[in-house]
Amino acid sequence: MSATSKAKANKRASGLMPRSQMPLRTLKVAMTVMCYLACLAIGALVLITRAVDDWSSDISGEVTVQIRPTDEAEMKTKLAAVAVVLDETRGVTGYKILAKEAGAKLLEPWLGNAGILDQLPVPRLVAVTIDQKAPPDFVALEKALKAGAKGVSLDTHRRWQDELNRMGDSLVRLGVGVLVLVTLSAIALVIFASRTALDANRQVVEVLHFVGASDPFIARQVQWQFLRAGLQAGLVGMFAGMATFILLGISSGTAASSGLADASYGLLIGGPEITSVVYLLFLLVPVVATLLCLVAARLAIMRILSNAV
Repeated sequence: MSATSKAKANKRASGLMPRSQMPLRTLKVAMTVMCYLACLAIGALVLITRAVDDWSSDISGEVTVQIRPTDEAEMKTKLAAVAVVLDETRGVTGYKILAKEAGAKLLEPWLGNAGILDQLPVPRLVAVTIDQKAPPDFVALEKALKAGAKGVSLDTHRRWQDELNRMGDSLVRLGVGVLVLVTLSAIALVIFASRTALDANRQVVEVLHFVGASDPFIARQVQWQFLRAGLQAGLVGMFAGMATFILLGISSGTAASSGLADASYGLLIGGPEITSVVYLLFLLVPVVATLLCLVAARLAIMRILSNAV
């Protein structure tokens, strides 16, 4: 039998169990919600990964030289010595000596600006930009800085970078866990709906058994209905998830919401190297939902029919 003949036979056979008797409305609604949550989790994973990569790149591209506070004349001497070392260090692409007020301003979020900062010995800072592809030897650089001037230390921001990476990894694992839970819940839902569909069409199943229909034939009459339901739910959930990120992308308000809006906008309407991956991941949602409904429904129905014999 050709593929066309098989398709026509399946189409005629699918009428043996009318859609009106298939209790799939609840399944469609629940699957739509799960596909929507899956799209949100995928989008959140991409946003988190991009944010952590950007932050890590910014942190790893700069180190800070700290000089303990001293009198103005000695500070100028130490700054000059630090500048000489940085100029001679391979891998340093530039540096900027920050004003004393700039260092104090960094402490304002914790200590406030009630004048107490003027009484504290705030160190002078030198922001150093490094070549990320060929970074300098930080151990040797710190030794050279300490040899050139006393009271000088080098902060490579490694601790903050490690903390940021750990936080990003935890959030990624959380997102993957959400996807796994959504998938397992969808499988359980399809199995329950398969049993309900057979119960609703028990008389039809008994007649088909009476005339000699095989279990695979009966399973096909039900599984195509689940395939259609999974495809519809997956498409609706995917478009709803994309619409959510588009709405976030055009929103505005506080600085935090503006940053989220920019990230969401770039998720779907950004560079091709990002959007192509995101759209591919979103398109996988209806595909996976369809296959999940088809395979889970067939396995569940075959098991139910075999136990009923």
